[in-house]
Amino acid sequence: MNVKETEPEVSTMTALFTTLPGLFQHITRTYQNPVMLACKKDDAWVKFSTAEVVNIVCKIGAGLLELGLRPGDRIGIAANSSPYWMMMDFAALGCGAITVPLFSNIAPENLRYEIQDSGMRFLFVDSEKQYDTVKASGGIVERFIALPGDMNLSDCISWDSLMSLGEKRMASQPGEWERLSNDVRSTSTATIIYTSGSTGTPKGVELTHDNLVTQVQGTALRFPLDPKNDCVLSCLPLAHGFERMAAFYYLSTGSSLYFAEEVKKVGEALREVHPTVITLVPRLLEKTYDRMRSGADSAKGFKKILAQAAFKRAWEKIPGVPATLKDKLFDALVYRKLREALGGRLRFIISGSAPLDHSLYGFLLNAGFPVYEGYGLTETSPVIAANYPGHLKVGTVGKLFPDVEVRIGEDGEILARGPGIMKGYYGKPGETAKTIDENGWLHTGDLGKLDAEGFLHITGRKKELFKTANGKYVAPVPIEQALCNKLADMAMVIAEKRPFVTAVLFPDMEGLKRLKPELGCAEMDDASFLHSEQARAYMQKAVDDMNTKLNHWEKVQKFHLADRILSVDAAELTPTLKIRRHVVEEKFRAEIDAMYAA
Repeated sequence: MNVKETEPEVSTMTALFTTLPGLFQHITRTYQNPVMLACKKDDAWVKFSTAEVVNIVCKIGAGLLELGLRPGDRIGIAANSSPYWMMMDFAALGCGAITVPLFSNIAPENLRYEIQDSGMRFLFVDSEKQYDTVKASGGIVERFIALPGDMNLSDCISWDSLMSLGEKRMASQPGEWERLSNDVRSTSTATIIYTSGSTGTPKGVELTHDNLVTQVQGTALRFPLDPKNDCVLSCLPLAHGFERMAAFYYLSTGSSLYFAEEVKKVGEALREVHPTVITLVPRLLEKTYDRMRSGADSAKGFKKILAQAAFKRAWEKIPGVPATLKDKLFDALVYRKLREALGGRLRFIISGSAPLDHSLYGFLLNAGFPVYEGYGLTETSPVIAANYPGHLKVGTVGKLFPDVEVRIGEDGEILARGPGIMKGYYGKPGETAKTIDENGWLHTGDLGKLDAEGFLHITGRKKELFKTANGKYVAPVPIEQALCNKLADMAMVIAEKRPFVTAVLFPDMEGLKRLKPELGCAEMDDASFLHSEQARAYMQKAVDDMNTKLNHWEKVQKFHLADRILSVDAAELTPTLKIRRHVVEEKFRAEIDAMYAA
């Protein structure tokens, strides 16, 4: 049976624009925001009004035309998220070009591959490291353009120089960029976004203007914003399809969009900006909880007793059950302070990109955090389903987005169809045909079900169902989530073609600070503790407790506790902090093989 969202919904934006340049025109004609975009520099917020953004975007667009950029050309952006990133994106899209976002911390081999695969002519950079990597590998990049910063590269066009070129072009050919913007078709490719490559070589996902615009319009129905009262803090990379689409939506509502300096300073930015909306991935929500818990555990006397009781209640209470007098007391004395630490004004915390632990989700809701989990893929632009105000159920990824159709295959795979489905994988028609069938159904690779109320449940990953040597199937993700605690920050399950299940565990360096005193190891350094009998026994008990809830073929028989964390720079994690299994398995080959030795 096919399921489609059938609620009679009409977005006020539906007829206002059909392309991303049209979206930009809608924003700049409708709103005159004193703060359209902002970022932190030298301990101060640098703010750009709508009028300033229009001026810069037009000049950058004209400057690109002066350099020879043509409609359909690919232009890369390898930079940290900032107003300049956003303005460059709008400028290039207005030229009819195709933007190729690249993660600023991308591994060198992936950077080289994506540049070659996309055939980009121009590349924006904001670090000498990226520039040096590309230059050293040769390639086809004709022009390097430096975003504002401290770089001093002789053969790299500066932002100011590009602006000057644009001014001259606008004087000689007035209105050229605007005319090209109006000529962009909704069916044309807007961007090529490379998949994170957690299981192999990245593929370039081709998304059209129509793909992204319909997502913006659907989001407007689910999460309505008020430009007079709402402002947004962005702390995820714009190279990620989830955050970029969200940014387009936030700006389309006239809301101010602030960019955090870096993930480590998100807390500081929250307290300064007091946003009402933020998009996060589960890993950041987990880290946020860890900091909250650490603060509660470090309190003294009655405050500690009260905080620990409040945390226990938030973990145990069923979300949605009416609050008791005790709950209201905890809210006034504990939960409210936790929310104030995140700015105190959040209306929407939108979580996506990876599964959010159900227990943590419940805790956050019970503590008054307005978290809404969604689901999608880069290939779906990206949202397929989402929880939203008035329609929230923990344990699900929500109801289908407007105009999205879902069917559950005979093998349990989620199939999706609708206006957000990608054009295809760039230059890979064979791969496209494997993913989108002849009837237009995109095969997500995820397993799931739809309940009677229309909520979508994710039950596993088709490609991440490991088949043991005994022919039994093991879903690694739920086991990996269950293994994480004060000691283990991340876990990777091994089972494919193996006689039994094992796991490699990676330490939580923040959690160690709380755990060592609990186990009588306060004086041990971190390295010694990770190799101690106490740490081993603690983890063994956690594994044993988890195993009681699993089928016998799913039980973790052995584990290896690593003495270091994984990193993006070492290509062990994707930029969205997912484990690159093939990379980590190879690096820990000896340790894994030792667990299967006689």
